[in-house]
Amino acid sequence: MQKTIYERTTEVYNKLGKKYLEKSKKVTPPERLPFSKLFAKGSYVLDVGCGGGRDSSFFIKKGLNVLGIDTSSVFINLAKKEVPKATFKCADLLKLNFPKNTFDGIWAQAVLLHLKRKDVPRALKIFYKILKPNGVLHITLREGKGEAYVKDKLSEGNERFYTYFSRSEIKKLLQKQGFKIIYFIVLPDELKRPDISWMRIWARK
Repeated sequence: MQKTIYERTTEVYNKLGKKYLEKSKKVTPPERLPFSKLFAKGSYVLDVGCGGGRDSSFFIKKGLNVLGIDTSSVFINLAKKEVPKATFKCADLLKLNFPKNTFDGIWAQAVLLHLKRKDVPRALKIFYKILKPNGVLHITLREGKGEAYVKDKLSEGNERFYTYFSRSEIKKLLQKQGFKIIYFIVLPDELKRPDISWMRIWARK
């Protein structure tokens, strides 16, 4: 039976494991600190695609309660060891069944880009539902067109699936779900990979 795109993505990250996480630790999203300041101490943040807990650890240190989810069991097991004060579990973001208005913030750093284009509206709908009123969603996406399997140094030559978005497309998708965009910037790749630019967006419920 042929594996799905999502199963292949999970397999790649399980294979890359700790080595990949060590590389990604060197790149810290500039939005982490200002994002953490949006919330009162003790607020609840969902870290989607949490990897080894790099960003979860930062938010814990800022006094937030964090639940991290990822489809990679290797990443989740490492995160549990690295960040014992946060909660981590293996979960598929397209199958989240938290009650309405559960989280003050959702941090989805470089996650939605691994979804098929047709599944992104569904993910945004779920995020909107589980955010509290006035809650904030953080997402980053690669700017561009189409979908493709990509090999690069970070993935050690393993193929990863990416969906690329235009600025107008992602804005429309967010607004259609009811979000209000409060921060939108496009920056070059921090690892200096050519032809990659990142849309970094905050959207409020």
